Amino acid sequence: MTIFLISFVGVGALLAGIAAQRWSAAARAAARGLLITYAVIGFALVAGELFFRFAYVDTEGRLASERWVERYWQTNTLGFRDREWIPTDWAAKTTVVIVGDSFAAGWGVEDPADRFGDVLGARLGDGYAVINLGLPGTSTPEQLETLRAFPLEYPDIVILQYFLNDIEYAALTLGLGIDIPQPPRLLRESYLGNFIYARFTAGFQPDYWSWQYGMYDRADVWAVHRAELEAFADHVESIGAQLIVVIFPNLQDPVGSIAYVDRVAAVFEGRGHDAVLKLFDAAAAWPREELIVSERDGHASAAFHRYVGERLYADFFAGQ
Repeated sequence: MTIFLISFVGVGALLAGIAAQRWSAAARAAARGLLITYAVIGFALVAGELFFRFAYVDTEGRLASERWVERYWQTNTLGFRDREWIPTDWAAKTTVVIVGDSFAAGWGVEDPADRFGDVLGARLGDGYAVINLGLPGTSTPEQLETLRAFPLEYPDIVILQYFLNDIEYAALTLGLGIDIPQPPRLLRESYLGNFIYARFTAGFQPDYWSWQYGMYDRADVWAVHRAELEAFADHVESIGAQLIVVIFPNLQDPVGSIAYVDRVAAVFEGRGHDAVLKLFDAAAAWPREELIVSERDGHASAAFHRYVGERLYADFFAGQ
């Protein structure tokens, strides 16, 4: 970015120098015309950079999402997007612990009260303590460690929120990964450049979801991931908690991800954990613009989060 600024100012200074010289009227006239155009371009670039740096808010893109996080993402002292919890808060209550990734944490959902866990908690009332341990970017083994590390050793109910890219952790342990090209350094440092790069290169990126589906279809990767899922179930069984599993499909391709949702669900159902909420039918029935955060962000919208919270309550808690 510094080199670009120096170069940009240098070219402007060169044009200004030519426009001010006396030895060539033709060169002076051409330089003055170019200088006006250059100034307009410079003003547009500065205005654009300021807008995307300080005003624009989005959940996609490393730089743009920083503004969104500053505005909407507050965490407790343990790093979770939840209230502060101490043992007296859950004493004498039925405890529900939610573990998962950015879906559980509510990425793209401005008001945490709209997340499925908070909607469920509101429906359950004061007799329940619903604790959200969702952490963006985590996969099943990391979520298991999060559950183990939390001070509540024996929750009554554990809700595992699963998303179909969680197999990526297993793939990485086998040395497999997908190479996502990164923008040039200049564009990584510029908010405007980052925005333009994300918009104009989206169609040229590797097919992320084809790679994810392929990992489920690889016997070696699936064996590792299945063991991760079994380990999670082992722990929940060992502490005597009820396990509920909420599986989010690829919300940009809910029908295409049915087989993989079913494969994950079968692991838990095969162990007798029948409280599994598979959301591909509901996701397929929702209008796309209402289902996800934005055209570029495939996380669940606040409206779909509310639907999931209500479904959890109706399917597994109502009448208790």
